[in-house]
Amino acid sequence: MNSVHCMYCGQTIELGGVYDDYEGPLRCSVCKSLMVVRVEKGQIRSMAAGPKIAPASTTQRSSSQP
Repeated sequence: MNSVHCMYCGQTIELGGVYDDYEGPLRCSVCKSLMVVRVEKGQIRSMAAGPKIAPASTTQRSSSQP
């Protein structure tokens, strides 16, 4: 079984058979960071940082003024 290491936290990410020929996003299960990988014939060919997505706001703002 092939594996890669997360670019951000170093966690080993096991790649199963479905990733033998794959190109697209890969999320770390530990730090939740997103990377973009390209795997050909079970071998990692490229890996890059994923797109940065702004976190959703957790506070609600009122549109009325005091």
